Amino acid sequence: MRLVRAAGIAGVLASIAWLIGDILLLGEPMTSAADHPLLNDYSGTAGDSLAAMLSASTSRLAWGALLGVLTGPLYLVACWHLYQGLRPARRLLSLPPFLLLTAGFALAPFAHGSFYYWGQAAKAVDASGARSAALTGLPGDMADVLMIPYAVLLACWVLGSVWMAVCVLRGSTAFPRWMFVVNPLIFLPLGGLIAAVLPGAVGTAVQGAQLSIGNLLMFTVSTIALWKVRTGVGRGRPVPDGGAG
Repeated sequence: MRLVRAAGIAGVLASIAWLIGDILLLGEPMTSAADHPLLNDYSGTAGDSLAAMLSASTSRLAWGALLGVLTGPLYLVACWHLYQGLRPARRLLSLPPFLLLTAGFALAPFAHGSFYYWGQAAKAVDASGARSAALTGLPGDMADVLMIPYAVLLACWVLGSVWMAVCVLRGSTAFPRWMFVVNPLIFLPLGGLIAAVLPGAVGTAVQGAQLSIGNLLMFTVSTIALWKVRTGVGRGRPVPDGGAG
């Protein structure tokens, strides 16, 4: 049980590290196209991300990326924590969400760390003042590649979340049934909502931290939910820590 608790705490610590990393990467006030002509060629999520990174220092971007990459393994440990909560259920129900969520979290450090190279490339192109199509399009080309692992990891999280919710709703896991809502499909949009409504400097700092906020909430709730539950091994029904059986 101590290992299950420690694994849940690992997820909380990883989320905090990634939240700080997101703040370092994307927490600067967004610059305007008047100051950085490169932004005229970008809009949407890519434009917003570049607008936040162009004024950031190299060391700020580097630490923002490294905090996520170096603590990424903690998320894999945290996925084992979720699996232990699901494991009393049949393996057909409990194993697939564990594998899907783990696959998503395994891809996440690459996506997070790539923001350093993306931001540095954009800063170099912007500072050069060159308007060649090849140079101006370089940040966009990098963003296109960056979105591929993001799309795959989000697909893994969505499928894993649905499977996990069904597993919990069946009532054969160590989680209480209300925990069916505690998964990335629910908590990542919740993280986005929190980031959007926070005012002033705090809202600016976390404007790119939606995923980390969602994961922090998710692993905090799951750790609390399993704190006094003996998960056991195999298909036995969970019982409160210190109970009979």
